[in-house]
Amino acid sequence: MDQLNRADMPAVLERTNLRPNVENFLLPIYESISNAIYSVQDKWKEQSVEQGKIDLIITTASFSATVADNGIGLDEKNYDKFKTPFTNHRLKRGGKGFGRFVGFKVFERISYYSKHDQGQRSFDFDIYSQPEITNPTLKKAHKFETGCTVYYEGVKDNFQKISESLEPEDIVERIIRYFLPYFIGAQIPEFSITIDGAKFDAKQNFLEFFEPQHEEAIDIEIDGQPHKFDIQISKVKRNSLFQNHAMLLFAGGRIIGSGRNIEGKIGQAYFVNDDGEKQIYISAVSGPYLDQNANTARTQIEMSEDEIDVIVQSISSIILSKEEEFVRSHRKKQSQGVQLALARNPLLRTALGTQSIVDYVSGKPMSWKAEAFVSNLALERYRDQRDWEAEFEAGLKKPETLADMREKIFTKIEQENRDALASYVAHRKSVIQLADAILGLQDDGKMSKEDMFHDLVHPRMEDSDSTKFYQHNLWLIDERLSFFSYISSDRSNSGKGRKKGDKIADLLFFDECSIYREKDNDVIVLVEFKRPGRDNYKYGTSGKDPVHQVIEQAIKIREEERIIATSGRTITIPKGTRLYGYVVADLEPTLRKLCENQDMTQTWDNKGYYFYHKTHDIFIEVLGYDKLVDDARKRNAAFFDILLGDLVD
Repeated sequence: MDQLNRADMPAVLERTNLRPNVENFLLPIYESISNAIYSVQDKWKEQSVEQGKIDLIITTASFSATVADNGIGLDEKNYDKFKTPFTNHRLKRGGKGFGRFVGFKVFERISYYSKHDQGQRSFDFDIYSQPEITNPTLKKAHKFETGCTVYYEGVKDNFQKISESLEPEDIVERIIRYFLPYFIGAQIPEFSITIDGAKFDAKQNFLEFFEPQHEEAIDIEIDGQPHKFDIQISKVKRNSLFQNHAMLLFAGGRIIGSGRNIEGKIGQAYFVNDDGEKQIYISAVSGPYLDQNANTARTQIEMSEDEIDVIVQSISSIILSKEEEFVRSHRKKQSQGVQLALARNPLLRTALGTQSIVDYVSGKPMSWKAEAFVSNLALERYRDQRDWEAEFEAGLKKPETLADMREKIFTKIEQENRDALASYVAHRKSVIQLADAILGLQDDGKMSKEDMFHDLVHPRMEDSDSTKFYQHNLWLIDERLSFFSYISSDRSNSGKGRKKGDKIADLLFFDECSIYREKDNDVIVLVEFKRPGRDNYKYGTSGKDPVHQVIEQAIKIREEERIIATSGRTITIPKGTRLYGYVVADLEPTLRKLCENQDMTQTWDNKGYYFYHKTHDIFIEVLGYDKLVDDARKRNAAFFDILLGDLVD
C-alpha cells in the first residue's frame, strides 16, 4: 500500500521567514530551553522545580551556545519523536514539532549529547546533509546523569552582526522575558546562565525584574465567543528591553512575537514613583486560544489586529483601574481640550447629541489628543447630517408624515443655524484675541508694526474685487464697513501698485448710497493705521501729522474723481460725496497735543478725538487701538455669552 512521502524539511525551512533580529537569533536557544523544561517535567513530575536543572553556557566571541538539562533525555521513544517532523508529541503543551529545525536558520552546526535510563547517544544533526544524523565531530559529554545537551556554533552570515552586538545582561533579560509565564508561575527549575564566564541566577534576575502585582483568569469575547485567558500584570522599572507599556502574548509557556506596545491605550509613556523612578506596566497573557493560533515556528500569533486589540483593550482596562488618579486627571485634560475645540468649532457640538463632554470623552481612547476628538466629532456630525437628510427626503415623499416631523424639523434647523452662527462668533473671538496679541510687545521688546494689524483687518494690496467676505475682519472697526460697494486696501487710486512716497489711504471705502447719513449721498471712508507705541507726532509737519495726511488724501480723491479696481473697472467718485476719515493710533502725548492743536473735541471716554473740517467737508476721528478693540469686544460680548455659552471660559 502506498505511504505518504516524508516531509521535505529543507524546503519547509526555505519557506520559513526568519528576519535577522535579536529575538530570531536567540530563537533556537529559546527552543532548546523550552525542550529542556519539558524534559525535566517528564523526568521529575511534581518535583521538577525542586529537582530539575538547566544550564545555559554562552560564549559571545565566535558565538556558541550549550543548553543542558537533567531531564528524561533522548530515550528510544523521544529519539523516535525527534526524528519525526511535525509530531503531536507536545501538542497539549503548545509544541508544534518544528522547534529543533529552526536552529538551521541561524547556526551552521548543531550537536546533541544525551543520557537516559537505557543508555546514551551522541550525534551531529544537519537537515541539509545526507544522512541528516551522523556521528559527532566534537568530543563533548553530557554533564548530568540523565538529560540532554544541545550545542550550537557557526553563526550564519545574516545573523553575524547581531551575534557580535549582544551584551550578557541583554541576553539574560530576553530569556527571562521569553519564559516569563514559567517564572511568574514558579514553574521554572534551577536555571543557571553563564555568559563569557560570568554566572547569572535566572530566578534571582527575574525577581529583580518582574514581580506580579496582579494575577487573574478572565473571559474575553472574540468574534462573539468567550475565551479564557490567564493574565499577570506587573509595574516594573523602565529599562532597555521595555521602554513602553507592553502586553506579551504567550503560547505553550513561551513568548510569541515581540509583544504589543499599549502606551496608546494607557495614555502616558510611563509613571513615576515616589523615588522618581520611571515605571511601566508589563502584562503576560496566555490561554488555549493563543496556543491554538501560534504559527508553526512560534514567531507570531496568527490573529487579526482587531482580535488582538480586543485583548489589548481588556488588559489596558485592568491596568487603568489601578491608576484611578491618573485617569481622572487625564480625562479632565481631554475634556478641557474638547471644550476648547468646540469653542473654536461650535458646528461640531451637534455630534455630541445628548451626551455631556465628560461622558463623551470617557468612552474614547486615552491616547486621543484634541485633533482626534475633532476628527471623530466631524465624522459623527457628517453621519448625523447624512442620516437626517435621508430621513427628511423620505418624509418629503410621504407628506402625511411631515406634520409629525414638524417639531423635529424646526428643532434641527434651529440648532444647525445656531451652531453655524456660533462658529462665526468663535472666529470673531479668536480675531479679537489675535488683535490683542499683535498690539502687545514682540519678543524683541518692540511694538508690532501697523502692517500686522492692517493685514488682520483686511489683506494689504487687495480690494473687494479680489477679497472674499470671510478673508477680512472689517467688523473690528465698524460692522457697516463690510457692506460698502467697494473697498481698497493699501492700493493707489490709479490701480497701480503702491510706490515709495505715495500718499494713499491704508483703507478706502466707497459706497454708492449713504450708510452713514440719512440723506441719499455717496460716501467715502478713509482709514489710516499708525505704528502702535509711536510718540513723535508733530502738528503741520509732513510725515508726522496723520490728521493732515488724511485731509490730503481726501483732497486728492476729490480731484481725481475716480478709483481703479484690481479688475480694471473704473469707479467714479461723484462731486459732493461725503468723506469720513479715521486715524487709528495709540494716543501717546504727542498725538494728543496734535489733536488739541487741530481744535479737535475729546470723546467722553478720553480714548479719542473728533472734528469736522468745514473747508474740505470731511469728518475726522482719531481713536486708540485699545478703544477700537475694546469696542469690538463689547459689540460682540452678547454673542460670546449666548452662543458660546459654557464652551467659553
